[in-house]
Amino acid sequence: MLLKQIYSFHNWDFLLLNFLGVFLIMGIAAYTSRKFELNWFNILFYLAGIPIIFLLGSRLFYMVFYQLDNQAVHLFDLKLYGFSIYGGLILLVLYFAVAAWFNRIPVWNWLDSHSPGLVGYVAFGKTGCFVNGCCFGIPTIMPWGIHYSPEDQAYNYYIVEAFDTLNSQPWQVYSDRIHPVQLYESFIALSLLLIALALLRKKVMPGLVFLLITGIYSLARLGLFYLRANPETGTLYHLLPWLYLIIASLSLGVLLIKLINLKINIYTK
Repeated sequence: MLLKQIYSFHNWDFLLLNFLGVFLIMGIAAYTSRKFELNWFNILFYLAGIPIIFLLGSRLFYMVFYQLDNQAVHLFDLKLYGFSIYGGLILLVLYFAVAAWFNRIPVWNWLDSHSPGLVGYVAFGKTGCFVNGCCFGIPTIMPWGIHYSPEDQAYNYYIVEAFDTLNSQPWQVYSDRIHPVQLYESFIALSLLLIALALLRKKVMPGLVFLLITGIYSLARLGLFYLRANPETGTLYHLLPWLYLIIASLSLGVLLIKLINLKINIYTK
């Protein structure tokens, strides 16, 4: 079934960009593992789990927050749709933390070193969403808005379905341009990647890179939530802004506490 889907899949750019993103995570994870002197058996075992954990997290997150009751996407379905990047990243972070604990590696240093791979994947993955036409934005009159064509998913959502359910739609079709929210997120992720690399070169306080990147990225997801169309609303979709806000608050709150403690320790020496 999966081979049939791949054979009939037309947008190979989408698959390629997502594969490159996963390879980037694995490459940085391999580099980090060697830096912390793990043996090759543990490294290979660790790397093999990354794509599996990411796919499981992405599918679980989609099923909980996006899937409608009448849809038939299950956890282990071999389908090329029904995934959510944010869920994959959350489960990967937990996987990274467990791996650090198991190998007796300082967790904050370990997560800091993996941060470029995580936001690097987002840059690749959301660009893939843009070329695939999924995860599109709401209409805009801004000059950088993207025109959609009759073969796009956005056309079917804003034109075809709009006239079938005109009275029940929460939005108004007032423009043939939509926000390129996928590119917004890619640009934000690329900026965070550069910030993470710069901070890692300066050897800042352990945890600063991961907590800062996580907090900013979660706040960015919160803002983009209101610029993104919602063609398939799951039963818990309305809770997503709260999830983004909670994760951002926890990340930046822990970072603030660590910075305060660092200053206290400096002053008391």
